[in-house]
This record gives sequence, structure tokens and C-alpha cells, in this order.
Amino acid sequence: MPIVATHDLSKRYRSLRGKSVMAADSVSISVEQGQVFGFLGPNGSGKTTTIGMLLGIIRPTGGRFSLFGSSAPKDVLAARSCIGATIETPNFYPYLSGRDNLRIAATIKGVGHARVEECLSLVDLADQGHRRFRAYSMGMKQRLALAAAMLNDPELIILDEPANGLDPQGMRDIRRIIRSLAARGRTIFLSSHLLWEVERVCSHVAIIHKGKILTQGSVEEVVSQGTRALLRADTNDEILNALKGYAAAAVVRQTEEGVIVTLTDGDLVGVNRFLARQGIYLSHLAPYRDSLESIFMDLTDGKPVPEDS
Repeated sequence: MPIVATHDLSKRYRSLRGKSVMAADSVSISVEQGQVFGFLGPNGSGKTTTIGMLLGIIRPTGGRFSLFGSSAPKDVLAARSCIGATIETPNFYPYLSGRDNLRIAATIKGVGHARVEECLSLVDLADQGHRRFRAYSMGMKQRLALAAAMLNDPELIILDEPANGLDPQGMRDIRRIIRSLAARGRTIFLSSHLLWEVERVCSHVAIIHKGKILTQGSVEEVVSQGTRALLRADTNDEILNALKGYAAAAVVRQTEEGVIVTLTDGDLVGVNRFLARQGIYLSHLAPYRDSLESIFMDLTDGKPVPEDS
């Protein structure tokens, strides 16, 4: 049973000039229990809109979704009590300590203050809980937001850009916490535009761009889609030009390593034979495992993911 499932979930916004924009366009994804699911795409791709619909903050224009196996409004409302979420910038009282901020959140959620101390320990802030929130580093603020999301001991944790703006140490801290939560059997739904970070921490992924899902599956399945090969010759430009006329070459790009080609027929011998007929003799031909970033660039016609927008 999927913990989260969406079926053609859509959200259309209308501008002041009457034009419509599809922030989420027929989004269909499935998140199973225990997965660390990466919802991957650049800023403005529809990630936060989709999350907002799941949490009841945004009303869908079309489609439907289910939480914990049910799409009935009464069940969805009850299911949200089993969800912990962080959305965009952490929102706490700057003049209060981290501990007092969590105590307020715990009171709102009907959780005892003993849970506050447990959550501070989970994110390694027990010895910093007395400090005012405004004195926290960005990484500490993100960890406090994670602690707040975990106060109700949720089965599903939704994290919207938890590593955004963090330095490498802060990213490592968030990565460690996510892995710790996954080890406790929690399901993690992680929205991010940091492709390399998603690849390091997630078990499954969906790539969204301009409101549409481009691909989804386990990380291994996504990065292994199609047969990719790394080719090298005396002049790699000749390979690039020759492969423009090769029907089985779906995507061809040049990198520092050589030329990477995605083959629709999976025939490495065939591409080698084709190039030899063009007078191009390869010095290197080997299967190639791509990164999520490269897959994303292939799916979006070579447009890189922006760091910020």
C-alpha cells in the first residue's frame, strides 16, 4: 500500500491578466512505506505546489491523491496527523530559545514536553537548546525545523528543500538525520533541487520539470534507463558529428571524459561498427553509469538545474 499516491494531480493558477499557469500538471507518483523518496526538480518546477496539495494548504484543480491508502476526505484529514513536514524557510520566534520554540510547537500539537528533549537529541541540538533561535546558524535552524516536524513521531516526514543554503557540513548533518529516520522505519518524502544530494541519500526518485513528471523509480532504475556508453577516439568531435546520423543514438553529449551516447537498442557492437564504417576507430568503448544530474539534463534538453532562482 502506497503511503502517498497521486493520480493526475493538477493545480492551475490564473494571473491578473487572465493567463493560466499549470504549476502541477497531471502529477502521478507513488511512495511506498520505508522509502526515502526524492522529489527532484529545479525551483519553480511544481514541487512545493504538490506538497501544498498533499498537506491541504493548496486546493487541487484536478486529479486526486491518497494518504496511507485512502482518498476519503475524512481519512485524509486524519492521516495528516501522522505527517511531519517542513516547508520552505523555518518559521520560529527569533527571540526565544530553540527549546522554547519547540515547546510552543509541542503544545499546539498536543505533545508532551518530554518529546521536545527527545527531538532535540535526535538532531544533535540538546546542548544548544538554550540558545536563542536568531543566534542559530542556518544548519542549526534547519535541524530545529526537522525536530519540530518530528514532535508528533510521524510515520511520514515531508521535507521541502531541507539542505537549501547549507554549507557542506550542514548538508552532511541533514543527510545523517534523514538516514537515521529511515533506519527507524519512517517514510521520507524529500523535495530538492540538489541532484547530487538526492542521489546520495534517496532510495527512490521522481523528476519533475515545468509541473510534469518526467520519470520515476528507484535511483538505480532512473540512472540506468537506456544503455549509455562512453566513447573516445583521436578526435571526439568526429564521433559527435557521425552519431547525428545514427538512428539508435537518442542523446549524444560531450564531456571531459569523452562522448556519452544513449542507445535505444542497447547495441554497443552496432555503434562501434557504424563508427568504423565512417572511418572512426574508437580507442575506448564501455558501458557508462550516469548521474541524476546528467539524466535530468538529458530529459530537459540539456538545461542544467539552477542553484537558486
